[in-house]
Amino acid sequence: MKLLKAVISSEFLRFALVGGVNTLLHAIILTCLMESVFINVVFANFFAFLIANVFSYFMNCNFTFKVRPGLRGYAKFLSSSLLALILTLAISALVGYMGYHYLIGFLFVILLVPVISYFMMKLWAFRN
Repeated sequence: MKLLKAVISSEFLRFALVGGVNTLLHAIILTCLMESVFINVVFANFFAFLIANVFSYFMNCNFTFKVRPGLRGYAKFLSSSLLALILTLAISALVGYMGYHYLIGFLFVILLVPVISYFMMKLWAFRN
């Protein structure tokens, strides 16, 4: 019950909103780089990830968790973000290995990773 309350809290909803805006920002940067500069897709995604990740850090500091930004805090945030990426890749690989359609894996990713990320961020990266 406590977990459910935390997930539907206004803080979690702010976290989700920042995540949605962050995803849109990543997509816009990626598209602009691919359509105008014509660079390699991996480099474009990497650059878009970096910009979106910094944006997400500052938005989560100021809007979601209301903590003061700092270099140490960003290092924790970045490592949490990378762990979420690893989790996303692991879920996708596992579902693929089991022979299920990739959208089943994507469904698990969108249901599990944001909740796990929220608690990683709340309990470690943005812990006061």
